[in-house]
Amino acid sequence: MEGHRAWLANAHGGSIIRYLTLFLFLLLAPTAWSAVLELHGPALGPLLGRDPAALELARYANGGFQSVPHQWIAWSDGRQPYFDKDKDAERQLPTNRIGAGDRLLLRDEDAGAPRPGALPDNVVATLTLGGAGPKRTLYVLDRPPFQGFPPAVTLTRSPLAIYTAHYRLNLEDDNLFQWGDFLYDEYQPPADHGPSLLDSLKLRLSAGVFSAGARLTLTNENLDPIIREVIEGPLATLVYATTRVRVAGLPVLTVHNYFILMDNAVAVHSRLTIPGFAAAVLREPSARVTVDGNALEGARLRTSWTGDLEARVDGRLSDPERDMMEQPVGRENWLWFGTGRGFDLLARLHFADGFDTAARFIYQDDPALDDEPERFPGQRPNVGFRLQGLPFGDEFYFVAELYFSRDSHGLSAAGWARRQFAPPAITVNAVSR
Repeated sequence: MEGHRAWLANAHGGSIIRYLTLFLFLLLAPTAWSAVLELHGPALGPLLGRDPAALELARYANGGFQSVPHQWIAWSDGRQPYFDKDKDAERQLPTNRIGAGDRLLLRDEDAGAPRPGALPDNVVATLTLGGAGPKRTLYVLDRPPFQGFPPAVTLTRSPLAIYTAHYRLNLEDDNLFQWGDFLYDEYQPPADHGPSLLDSLKLRLSAGVFSAGARLTLTNENLDPIIREVIEGPLATLVYATTRVRVAGLPVLTVHNYFILMDNAVAVHSRLTIPGFAAAVLREPSARVTVDGNALEGARLRTSWTGDLEARVDGRLSDPERDMMEQPVGRENWLWFGTGRGFDLLARLHFADGFDTAARFIYQDDPALDDEPERFPGQRPNVGFRLQGLPFGDEFYFVAELYFSRDSHGLSAAGWARRQFAPPAITVNAVSR
């Protein structure tokens, strides 16, 4: 066998060599931009209809093809990732056949130089990475993929927590919506408080019950998502969870959440429909989602929809910050938050076509303001969005994406956003015989 498959000649010794090699790779790897790329749609043309479990992704190095981590994510015919436990999910093709909606995850850093000469018969396609600059190559081989790569993300259940090589998120009371400590490996906290960047995630679902004035508000403590299915892979762990909400004894809402957890990123797909009959009970439903930081004084925040305005965490609201809150959030948007202490965040909120409810920006910067649930005093800062006038009877679908970095990869906020959200420059070509 070619490349590192020879490690398997002795199972025990091979395992030791594999982990030693992985350790040395992590130790010696350069700190340049490293990204998980997503490929889907017509670009997958030469691979459509094939069995993903029979295809290996590899680079050519040292005279042979070496397997690289990659992952196929089955997608439904709708907007969400496909899970067997999701009774609403449908596919035209079985999951053992690649469809146009399916996603291929791969790492930019794994591509290498092309193989010289004619390609072996078991190479079915080439992936060429790179735009105007130098090109790099990966190969798709007609053989089962190497199974020895560890998962990039570990979800533990007792206690509930998310681990990667870069961050850990503790979840309280076995609840995916009750966020506890968020620890990032390169973050350097101030001397006067602990290492957690996060106070908590704060959810508010609010509606008038029979009248707009008699409002009922549900928070994280009233929402208890049930994990239905977990799929682990070498580049992402996927989690499907549902949350049912009852008001006055009526099942007024079921929220479907699809989490895609990666080494340095999190994407959360949310799907919900407030049924039409709930209009007889509820008035003016709204939702509010914010994330409260833990004493992040000195941090800066910029957004795509507020131009050159910048918020600074200093315990008070400035005129530019008030101006930022007055401006509506654009449908195509991003938000950047830089601590200056070894942790930066780039976020994007995407609404599916057909949803016309406007989002409003929330920014609170007050060390004395109380906004339960709280683990640490004050809002330092509390950042998020408010949606008012949610429609009855229509499906509401949005995706929140979070990307983490030590220093925004040395780029400006806009530069990181352009690079992160640009479609990957990858060409897939079938190998002609």
